[in-house]
Amino acid sequence: MGEPESGFDRDVDRAWREFRGDLADHVAAMRDGGGLVLEPLAEESGGPAGPCVQFYAWGDQQVRCEVPSNLHLSEDRHLLPQDEALLLQLGWQAPSRDPDAPEDGGSPAFWMDLPSSWADRLAEVAVRVLREVWGVPHPLFLRAESFGTASTHEFETPAPVAEAAPKMPVSGPVHPLGEEHLRELIEDTVGDRVGDTPTWDEDGDLVLRIADVLVFVGVGAGAATVDLLAPIVHSISGRTRAMEVVSDLNRQWPQLKFVLIDDRVAVVNHLPASPFVPEHLVSALDRMSGFLEGVDHDFAAHVGGLPMHGHGLDDYFESPDFEASDDHDPFEEDMWEPRLEDDLPSALLELRDHHIHGRSDVPVETVAAIGDQEASRLQQFLELSTEQHVGWTSESLNRAFVGDDAGVAAADAKALEWKLTSWSLAAALSYLEQPADRPTRRRNPTKPNTDEPPLFDNPDEPTLFDGFGD
Repeated sequence: MGEPESGFDRDVDRAWREFRGDLADHVAAMRDGGGLVLEPLAEESGGPAGPCVQFYAWGDQQVRCEVPSNLHLSEDRHLLPQDEALLLQLGWQAPSRDPDAPEDGGSPAFWMDLPSSWADRLAEVAVRVLREVWGVPHPLFLRAESFGTASTHEFETPAPVAEAAPKMPVSGPVHPLGEEHLRELIEDTVGDRVGDTPTWDEDGDLVLRIADVLVFVGVGAGAATVDLLAPIVHSISGRTRAMEVVSDLNRQWPQLKFVLIDDRVAVVNHLPASPFVPEHLVSALDRMSGFLEGVDHDFAAHVGGLPMHGHGLDDYFESPDFEASDDHDPFEEDMWEPRLEDDLPSALLELRDHHIHGRSDVPVETVAAIGDQEASRLQQFLELSTEQHVGWTSESLNRAFVGDDAGVAAADAKALEWKLTSWSLAAALSYLEQPADRPTRRRNPTKPNTDEPPLFDNPDEPTLFDGFGD
């Protein structure tokens, strides 16, 4: 997933999605001899062919898609090396001959041949080229020319829509006319509050940053609710402990709901959407803001994980993008590979060795001492340990799937060692941040390091909803 989009960007992406669907339908219906050329509306003359994407149907439901090479383009419209690399990455074949050379089954342009049943793929890569190579900002800026067999209907580019009248601010209850209308109401309400146009992600959720944590505002099933979601802690090493904390939080904050999702804790809220009451959404954000301002490293350590402060969208949702293939074996090239122990800090391995064979009674003072009484170092250890715990747990599941019982037992043993190590590190972090009197490691007083930064930066910067509830 990338950076969040503005409302304008979301509308543009929606227009391209609709255009891509119409293009796929047209290409799928093309028959032998039919063709289609798409070119930027502003291009008058870019060479013998000019910037474009063209389709030609031939044979038994085959379609060729071509993008002009530099042989067909004027110098000021030549493809850059990164453009040519993108074309090859998307599946085009490089030009195979000069325009005047005998035909060889290829083309002097970048080309790909696919069955018409792959029209969705052809439309997808064509849109990528129109946007990223030829720089077309919107389907409105395209010219389409269909030719060939009469069985293929004319392909029409989108027509401009009439400019809508300015929207009046919403103040009272409103019954949404549908999901899109509800999204507009949400955007207007939050925009009025923050004085700016909110941003949306590709899943259709409005994205805010409150107290340095991302908050997602979305629409529930059937547009019946407005849903707020804020992941606050990640890389939780002990679900039992986390469930106890979540239960306590739900008692302390009855107007919010806390949930444990895999190795993360999130705070959620669901508001009725029919009618939609703007002040209800603002009040819900006020309450969530009040809670999020108190979420710090100590809170995350209490839960047994790490805080979500400062993370972007890519850190919240990670989904591997593997190419679909009949020959793809997820238990070979894509399987998690444990970090070599030689790459891990020796102090962390020393701590892990305390937990071999399921030992869990390591004093918190011992763990803190192994980390030189430095919270930043223990936090680094916790992240590495959690990575190992999650990885070995996944390895165990993978081995079980292929029937490797010995592999399951070995992976489970490793996962337990790192799970206990993570618990010890989280407890030590909490111990170090307590104000209670305890011995600390003394450094050489004769050579103080006055340039050493504090362990934790705490910039006093205003966040998106600072001032809510004042």
